[in-house]
Order: sequence, then structure tokens, then C-alpha cells
Amino acid sequence: MKFDFYLSEMSVSDKHGGGLTLQRVLGNDLNDIKQFIHLKKFAIDLPVKEELASRSVNFLSITESNRVRQLIGRSYAQKASNSMPVIKAHARWAAGKIRRLFKNQNAITALVCPQGANSIVTLEELKKITEVKYISWMMDDHLVSYDDGEWHYPPNIEEQFFRHLREAEHVFVISSAMQEFYKSRFGVDSTVLFGPAQNKEVRFSYFSNLNNKLKIGYFGAVGAWQLDALESVASAIDSSNVILDIYSGIEQLPDRLRIEGVNLKASIAAEDVSSVMEKYDGVLLPISFKKQMRNMSQLNIATKMSEYLASGVPILAVGPPYAAMIGYLEDNNAAFTVTSQSPNDIREGLQALRNLEGVQEILQNAGRLVVTQVGEATMRLVWQSVVNNGHDFK
Repeated sequence: MKFDFYLSEMSVSDKHGGGLTLQRVLGNDLNDIKQFIHLKKFAIDLPVKEELASRSVNFLSITESNRVRQLIGRSYAQKASNSMPVIKAHARWAAGKIRRLFKNQNAITALVCPQGANSIVTLEELKKITEVKYISWMMDDHLVSYDDGEWHYPPNIEEQFFRHLREAEHVFVISSAMQEFYKSRFGVDSTVLFGPAQNKEVRFSYFSNLNNKLKIGYFGAVGAWQLDALESVASAIDSSNVILDIYSGIEQLPDRLRIEGVNLKASIAAEDVSSVMEKYDGVLLPISFKKQMRNMSQLNIATKMSEYLASGVPILAVGPPYAAMIGYLEDNNAAFTVTSQSPNDIREGLQALRNLEGVQEILQNAGRLVVTQVGEATMRLVWQSVVNNGHDFK
């Protein structure tokens, strides 16, 4: 199946998990997309990979231009960019630009990867002026929030989002938790498709570090989705027994991570991550416990999880019991998990990395998952079974 365009707030970049997921799952199918259209500054901050640049355009709101950001201030400009009147005005303008790109076609086809309201509202506006048939892939749901024991969408977007899912030719989602949520909330069926591990030879043998300091590695962003769990692990570390190395693109560690035994390392290229992981006794998967991050923690599976499973190094996952990744790893007994921020519980999780028998069992299960579920080839087959194997738009 060939798509006329890709529509998202994010680009197909080497710099973030969503971009890597698209590359690994679609592979050569990226060559069949005529135009890559980005709607937010995020796609400029983390730009599209070079070989796709000639087919990429950024249709950004005026409130995201450098000139306006300097004129009215970045925080006010960001607030304006996220307001519904600005989103709707931008969507009408962007829809017109997209229509002109394909002015000689009566109907156009799209792969849409919404990261927020912009893609959803822009597609709504585009459907008003031309026929659009599309597949939607929900990697994150930044629209929904959790409060008072319930999930809430802004009242001015939920109906449009429901229509977006209902009218898609097919919906992919990033986790089974998201799949169940959309089925329950909207009555929409979907296919689970999350970021895979790259194809490579993986060793799943391991010699547990019984006597020396444990070396733990974390590879990824230090943002709201990870920070509080990272801080909990750091506070539980006895620097005489454990070292935590953090590989990230940040310039310096946040204050609560600047403690003995925690070290900031430079970010490394995606293709080099697995070889560096193999130098560690464990890899850390931190997942936020905070209520305001529950949409990410409960519904999202990070590309990092698959990469960790393929590393040949045991995972220590620290996150709330409702987290999608905690559930997945526990169901498959493929990681050591800690579902509280208690220092004693975290220390027990770290100590488990010294248990040779337990580590070997975890790694054997991880190895099976890489072959049967989270490997690049397997995830690509899921994509192709929908898109490239006899499936056609209605």
C-alpha cells in the first residue's frame, strides 16, 4: 500500500523513539510515501532523517515561528499554540496547503500518527474539502488525562478524536492497554504495534556480578515520563555497591540526580546503543509514578523496552503497577520489576541482579520475546499483514 502523505506532529527522525519505530517497522515502505508533513516545532527540533528531507515539509502555526516566540515570549507562544482556536485556524490553513500538494487527485491516502490535537483537527478540516482515506497509528495519547479515578478528554476534542478513530481504515495502537481502553471507551478495534528491537545477533548468556559493584545503565531521555522513577532509584543507591550511568542528551543532571554513584554519560548513536548496554550488569527502565503522567505510563510502550529485551542484559523496571510495560514484562517474566518507590523495594530489585539463576531465567524469557514478539522482523509482519498483504482502502 502506497500513501500519498504522512501526517504527524513528529518527524521520522533518528533522534526519538517514534521516529525509530517508524523506520524499523515500515522499512522500505517509507519509500512509498510521497510526502512527509509535520505540524509542530517538535519536528524541527528533532528533524527528519536526511534521506527523507527532500520529501518533507513543515506546516507550522505562526505561534511556533521563531519571530513570534521572540516577540511574545516562548511560554505565551506555546500556550497560544495549544489553544483550540489557534489549533483550528492552523488546521484550516494546513489542510488547504495539503490539498494543493495533491490538487490533481480526487482522493488522497495518508498514514497519520497523531501526537496531539493538531493532526486530528487538520485531518478533520482536510476531510471537509477532499476525500481522504487513512490509517491511524496512535503511539501516544497526549489528549487524555487521569483525574479522580477516571480518564478525561477535553470536551472540545473527544468527539473529533472518536470520529478520527472510527473513520480510519485501520487503527494501530502502541500497547494492549491502549487497545483495551479504546475498545472500552470508543468501541473501536485496533492492532497492537509498538517499537521493535533491531535485528541482530543477541547473546542471552550472562555471568552475574556477585562480588563487585553492580553497574546499571540507563539509556534515554530524562524527562517527565522518567524523572521521578530515576530519582527514586538514585536515592536508593548505595554508591559503594551500585553505579548508575545515565546516557542522555541533556547537558547536566537534575539536582536530585547529582549524587555519588550516579554519572551522566554522553548520548550515543542508536546503532551503538546495544554494544554499550552489554557492558552493564543491568539496564534500568524507569516509568513515572506521577498522576499527570499516567496517560503515558499506563498506555504507552517505549521503543527502549524492546531494545532492552534484545540487549542480553537483565532489565530492572521501576514503575507503577498499572504501567503497560510493567504488565507486559511481568506477564512474560522477562524483567525484574519494582512497583513502588520504596528504597528498600528498589534495593531488593537491584539485589536480584546478583542472582545468577533468576537472571538466566529472565534472559531466556527475554530471548523468546525477541524472536516471537518484539523483534523488528516480527513487528514488520504485523504491519504488512494489514497494509501490504491484500489490504486495500475501502
